[in-house]
Amino acid sequence: MDKSLLSKSLLGASFTLLVVGAGLLLWPTSWQSNAPVAQSSPTRQSAGPIADKADVPSPEHLQERNQPQTLQSTTALLQAGDSLSRTLNRLGVNNRQIAELLQVDEEQVLSSLKPGQRLTAEILTPANDLQRLTLSETREQSHVFTQTDQGFRYQLQITPMETLLAYKEVVIQNSLFVDGVNAGLSDKLLAQVTDIFRWDIDFALDVRKGDRFALLFEEKYIDGEKVATGNIIAAQFVNNGRVFEAIRYQAGERTDYFTRDGLSLRRAFIRSPVDFTRVSSQFNPNRLHPIFKTTRPHQGVDYAAPTNTPVQSAGDGKVSFVGEMKGYGNTVIIDHGQGYTTLYAHLNGFTDNLIAGRNVSQGETIAYVGQTGWATGPHLHYEFRINGAYKNPETVDIPYDSPMSKEELMAFLPYAQILSKRLRGSHSRGFSEYLARLDR
Repeated sequence: MDKSLLSKSLLGASFTLLVVGAGLLLWPTSWQSNAPVAQSSPTRQSAGPIADKADVPSPEHLQERNQPQTLQSTTALLQAGDSLSRTLNRLGVNNRQIAELLQVDEEQVLSSLKPGQRLTAEILTPANDLQRLTLSETREQSHVFTQTDQGFRYQLQITPMETLLAYKEVVIQNSLFVDGVNAGLSDKLLAQVTDIFRWDIDFALDVRKGDRFALLFEEKYIDGEKVATGNIIAAQFVNNGRVFEAIRYQAGERTDYFTRDGLSLRRAFIRSPVDFTRVSSQFNPNRLHPIFKTTRPHQGVDYAAPTNTPVQSAGDGKVSFVGEMKGYGNTVIIDHGQGYTTLYAHLNGFTDNLIAGRNVSQGETIAYVGQTGWATGPHLHYEFRINGAYKNPETVDIPYDSPMSKEELMAFLPYAQILSKRLRGSHSRGFSEYLARLDR
C-alpha cells in the first residue's frame, strides 16, 4: 500500500484490528472523508463490531429490566392529622404520581380526607409504579383512581348493599341494655327501642324483671358479609302486662312509628324531659317542704340528676320566660299552645341564644340541671299545666301527635297487618304463650 495514502486515510477513519499471520493489520470500517478505499481480497471479520461503551447496559440496569414486576397492595387507615402526601409517600407513591392524581381529582375527594377512611395503593414493584388508588369512604362507596395509557382515570364505585329483615326477642332479667346486648343487639338498636316507646314507657321507672320485647329490624350485607344494622321495622314491648306495638311507616314527608290502628306513638310531650337517676320528690298537693318544714303543695316532679345534665323541651312550643324566679332559681317556661305550658326550674344555666319568643322543638336541649333557688341538691323541678291548672307530669293524659290523613290510613292498614303478622309469626313458643296468657 502507498504510504502517503495510508497516512492520509488514518486522519479520518475508524479501524478494525485484524490478525494476519504473525502481524497486525488496521482495517478501516468507516470513513469521514472521500478518500479512496484500498482494494483487497475479502477477509473474514470477527463475530460482530465492538459496540460503543455508552450503549452497553450496566449489570444493575439489566437486572432490574429482567426482574419480574409484582403488584403489591398496601392499605392505610387515616387518623386525625394525616395528610394526603405524607400518607401516600408512606404507601410508596412518588410525588410525581401524587401530582397526577390531584390533576384528575375534579371532585376533590383526595383533598378532603377524614379520619376512619382507608387508602389502598396497588403498586408495581420494583418499578415503584402506582397502578390503582382506592379511597374507601364507606363499605358501600369508594373512589377509585386507575392508571391508563392517558394517565389516571377517576371512578365512583358503589358496592350493592342487600337489606334483610332479622328477628330478636329479649326477656329482661337485669336491664334492657344488659340483656339486650347479651342477646346480640347493638347499643344503637337498643337506643331505638327506648326512643320508639318513650311516650308510653318510663324506662327509668317502669321497666320490671320479666318484661320482654321482640324486634323485626334491618341488617345490611355486602358480598354476604353483614356490615351494619338499620332501622327497627316492627316492635312489641310488654311492660308490666301492657303490650305496646310499633310499625315504622312513612306518612307524607315524615317517617314515624304507629300502632296497628294508625295512631302515632309520638305524643305531643315527652313524659320525662331529663335523663335522671331517681325521682326525688313526686307531685303532691300536701307535701312537707324540705326547707321550710311546712305543708306546701308540690306542683311538679323533681328529677335528681348530676349538675349540668341536659334538660330537653317536653314538646314543640315558644319560650315565654327565661331568667330567675324567686324560689325556682333559674327557670324556663314554654308555651306549647292550646293551653299547655311546661316549667323547668333550679337550672344551672341555659343554652346559648335561649331567649323569650324563640321557638323550640320537642327534645331540644334548653338548659342544664342545677341547684339554684330553694333546692337542697341538684335536680330538675318540672311542672305541667293545662289552662293554668297543675297536672301530675307522670300521670297526665298526653295527647297524640298529628294523626294520619284518611288516604294515608287506608294505605297504612294493610301494610301494618302484614308486618304485624310477620312479627307475631317469628315469636318463640315461650313468647307466644306469654302473650296468650295476657289476652285471657
